[in-house]
Amino acid sequence: MVIKYNTCSFSENKIAPGHGLKYCEVNGKTHMFITKKVHRLYLHGKKPLTIRWSIKWRTSHKKGKVEEAKKKVIRQKKERQVKAIVGLSVEEINKIKESFKNPKEVDAQRFKYAQEIKEKRKKYLEKVKKLRSDNRPKDNYSKNVKGHKGLSKH
Repeated sequence: MVIKYNTCSFSENKIAPGHGLKYCEVNGKTHMFITKKVHRLYLHGKKPLTIRWSIKWRTSHKKGKVEEAKKKVIRQKKERQVKAIVGLSVEEINKIKESFKNPKEVDAQRFKYAQEIKEKRKKYLEKVKKLRSDNRPKDNYSKNVKGHKGLSKH
């Protein structure tokens, strides 16, 4: 025969059949309490997390149950397969990857790349400046001259 145990709403202890108090609120909620002490604590608005002997406090503070040390499953790391990209072969990609392992080489490459960018930008700005100066029309007349409408000085 199976015996059905209820659980205390406050302390979460098991309540045997025929024991405990049943409390019904006005809104229709029902609570089962194991003792009057627990019932009074609930009515006074105490939280079970603040009562040290309640199961909620014990579980939140990791007391009582001693869990067995679980073995961590160590997965073997899979080696990533390097695939060729359009324009680069696998050997070239591996060569680039190896060059990044040495920090001095990496810094030198960054510096070299930065210098190239600066030079290209300088050349571009000079080119743009030259084009702007060539495309300007030469004005033979002065603008915003006060005078009659439609007339301009030459």
